[in-house]
Amino acid sequence: MLRIKQLPTFDSVAAGKKAVCNLPLGLRYHTITLELGNNAVAANTITDLVDDIVVKINGKPQRIATGDQTNQLNGVNGAAHLLTATGVDGQATRRLRLPIHFAEPWRKSVDEVQALALRANGINSFQLEVTMKAGLAAPLLSGWYEFDYDNRPIGLISKWTRQDFSAVGTSVDITTINKVDFIEAIHLFPTSDGKFVNDVKLTANGEELRDKITNVQNAATLVGREMNPDTSATPRYDLVFDYDDPVNGALPTQANGEPIKELTLKLTWNAAAAGTQTAIIKRTGPPD
Repeated sequence: MLRIKQLPTFDSVAAGKKAVCNLPLGLRYHTITLELGNNAVAANTITDLVDDIVVKINGKPQRIATGDQTNQLNGVNGAAHLLTATGVDGQATRRLRLPIHFAEPWRKSVDEVQALALRANGINSFQLEVTMKAGLAAPLLSGWYEFDYDNRPIGLISKWTRQDFSAVGTSVDITTINKVDFIEAIHLFPTSDGKFVNDVKLTANGEELRDKITNVQNAATLVGREMNPDTSATPRYDLVFDYDDPVNGALPTQANGEPIKELTLKLTWNAAAAGTQTAIIKRTGPPD
């Protein structure tokens, strides 16, 4: 049975500052939900309220994404996993509630759902660091967590790494993705100058895993697996490896204890780009 408790108080909740919450150890965390607001008459969408959200274990980042990026990637797994809101946007009573999932409730079996719930055992610290947007008159930050008990060591967790690549011209070959852990997904956001990834080719040790699959083809594949990819006019490209559901459907990056020799991601944009390509790489592995 899951229990639900209020989060410990964040320290230093202030506009433009990092607020830190030290979480209790010895629990298995399924979901943390942040409750966000600005006690003033002002715009208060997720992009107005919060910048980076960082999950740390033993002081080392295990996940990093903005609040908006977190919400977008939650939504890939279904609209039910997007943030919820009460009140009227622009009013002081508006509140947003953004889930941070460790367990994965979109999986099809109980064992798969709970597989990556975070067991905070055998570690020295577990922290949540939230940077509030600059210029907020009266930022509000609190929340709650869902947990149960499991005395096994921490084991494997889901980690998010945000990485920027040069986006110049019509295409790029990326060979610098770190060959560690299992890669669950690579989410490719529109470039800083508004272009989007039109198609992707991926090879690993010379094997074609994706053969210039277009954004539209990829989205249709994910929809067929009850997922919710971005289909806007300037879409994110959701390159999901475990879309067939099992956690172990992720892309292995090692063989016989050694990194694979080659991993190449070729991106082609819808038009010539001149900016930065941001990606969030989701991995399954032990804490960094």
